[in-house]
Amino acid sequence: MSSRVMAGKKQTVLRQILDQVTIEGTPSSVPPGSRVALFASYSADARVSRSIEELVTQLQGRGYFVILIRASESTEPLRWPTGKPSDLMVIRKPNIGYDFGSWSAAMAMFPDIRRRPHVLLVNDSIVGPFASIDPLVDLFESSTSDAWSATTNLQVSPHLQSFFTGFRNGTLATPVMREFWTNLPNETAKHAIIDKYEFGLTRALFSEGFSSEAAFPSQIVGAPGDNPVIRGWRTMLELGFPFVKRELLTNPTVAPDGHLVREFVEARFGTDPLNWL
Repeated sequence: MSSRVMAGKKQTVLRQILDQVTIEGTPSSVPPGSRVALFASYSADARVSRSIEELVTQLQGRGYFVILIRASESTEPLRWPTGKPSDLMVIRKPNIGYDFGSWSAAMAMFPDIRRRPHVLLVNDSIVGPFASIDPLVDLFESSTSDAWSATTNLQVSPHLQSFFTGFRNGTLATPVMREFWTNLPNETAKHAIIDKYEFGLTRALFSEGFSSEAAFPSQIVGAPGDNPVIRGWRTMLELGFPFVKRELLTNPTVAPDGHLVREFVEARFGTDPLNWL
């Protein structure tokens, strides 16, 4: 199959998303500014977790215009724990393309986002923040690299982990990044999603020689073959990462000491993480 046909096939995936997106409430446009955060979220219903509300609030407190891109089967207005934060844009979309499809749709709807000096991509696969995100955001904003992430993972292929990543000074507006985000294939198999989306992003960055760094590189968290936020969850918290992966709470068996996560978070932060889901 020719590259032109393949590109058209991939573009159709984004077009399917864009044909079905809606903006819920106000605002409906992105104001001028240097900081934007694209927050990808999925839920089968309209309930918004405490984690999402707290992270939105803290990002806004750091001067980020936050766009929550919500993939859901539900079309009901979102139900917030204490009320929708002001000045938050909410985009509703079908569950196509997972988190990468959500980020891609927001960039396509508001292309100027790509050129902003500081752009964060986050998702709801992490629970928290149980403490201030200021130290983490400070590390991103003081970075001189083109791309940044909370941590890296050396499993299978070295890559930036996508649940909290940042891009500086218009990196997202470069041709290779436009190509990547516009032509995401529609994948449903987990291994293909990881390869084409998460590994694919890092490959695209490396192919153009973009610089990158992480707040907590995998090698300082645990063994090279371990996922730092799964097997290294305790170290990540002790180093100052104020989140845990949702999977550790919903399926503690993914880590040998996963059964201790809830107790550790309660002791360290004085809150039950299950109440944040």
